[in-house]
Amino acid sequence: MNKMRKQKSRDKSILDNQRFTMLLSLALAILVWVIVTTLVRPGTSQTIDNVPINFEYDASKYTSLGLDIVNQPSGSVSLYLEGNGYDLGGLVASDFVVYPDYSAVRGAGTAELKLRVRALDSQVETRVTATITGRQTTAEVVFDTVVEKSFPVTVETSGITTAEGYVLNRVTTAPAEVTVRGPESEVEAIGRVVAQVSIDEQLSDSRLVQVELQPVDREGEPVALEYTVLDNAMVDATVSVYQLAELPLRVDFINLPSGFDPSTLNYTLSRESLIVAGPARQLAELTELAVASFDLASSFSMDKDFQLPVELPSGIVSQENITAVTLSFDTSGLAQKVLNIPADNVRVINLPSSYELKVESRRINNVVLVGPAEELENISASNVIARINAEDFQVEVGQENIPVQIVIPSSSSIFAVGSYTVQCAVTTR
Repeated sequence: MNKMRKQKSRDKSILDNQRFTMLLSLALAILVWVIVTTLVRPGTSQTIDNVPINFEYDASKYTSLGLDIVNQPSGSVSLYLEGNGYDLGGLVASDFVVYPDYSAVRGAGTAELKLRVRALDSQVETRVTATITGRQTTAEVVFDTVVEKSFPVTVETSGITTAEGYVLNRVTTAPAEVTVRGPESEVEAIGRVVAQVSIDEQLSDSRLVQVELQPVDREGEPVALEYTVLDNAMVDATVSVYQLAELPLRVDFINLPSGFDPSTLNYTLSRESLIVAGPARQLAELTELAVASFDLASSFSMDKDFQLPVELPSGIVSQENITAVTLSFDTSGLAQKVLNIPADNVRVINLPSSYELKVESRRINNVVLVGPAEELENISASNVIARINAEDFQVEVGQENIPVQIVIPSSSSIFAVGSYTVQCAVTTR
């Protein structure tokens, strides 16, 4: 009997001990309370500072109206978070987006918009309450239709002076064009974009300077731009300064017969000289200026004046409003004489040895000669040569009219006027 009682006593579990069970329950309750209060922590709160305002979030609400934000706003707020400790743990500013409520925007203008906040994680959104705390609960945003427009840079040179003997040639800028971007109302107020170049010395050489750009209205008054920006606020201005010089004018005579001396021509130009400007080094190499060439054989006529355009060398510019000069010949001592030149007086030069040329015309009729009257009296057809230069045309087998140059070997002051040809037959040897 005693043995059975001892056996039953040994078979009882420690859990059957009421006192132990009560102590265990109390310990478990304390453990659960510790877990809840230390890990879950219901009713916990915390503050996150310096959360930036995102002005591009939900932007479709105003871009769908054709609007843009033009005042480039910025800012940050503090967030007050409420929830259990588990959910709040590890949250940072980038887990939330703070943005203006654009639903109230109806058109262009300034709007004071309420700031909204939301968690980027949907689970955080449902478990954590986030509110904006502090003074900044709204943001001022300016809306307008944003446009772009390009303007050539207009250079103002009133602030540039040159030394004596020099002149301002031109001023160029790089870039030569700027683009402005901003509210339509501001951009449309711009008439020009000006680069006011000013140098505090008298220039005798070219310069490169940096110049600030200034938008002005159509009356030339500065335009105050609050929101409009230029893609370039500064430009490089190249100030080109030229030296002045007065150079004599001359005319070049072309298509002259062999042996003719153009100095025997008695002529004048309506302008003896011209004031020009150019790079100092280039001007130093010039002693005179040649106007357009004059074709003596095809253009000369007795008692007639000729207008010739002034053709200046590249880089040289005229400082006078002169684009042409008048060429006049003194023909008081000249005379004309008409002769028929026999075919025997035709001479061929530079003909390739594989070809043979035969003149088929019997004569060259009505050749007009011009020269001093006394010399012309002694000139006859036998004194005149008609020269064919095979280098002046493409030599081909067959018959063709070939131009000739009239030459008077015995005189350096007589020339032929007009163009003349002879019928020739070209064969191979």
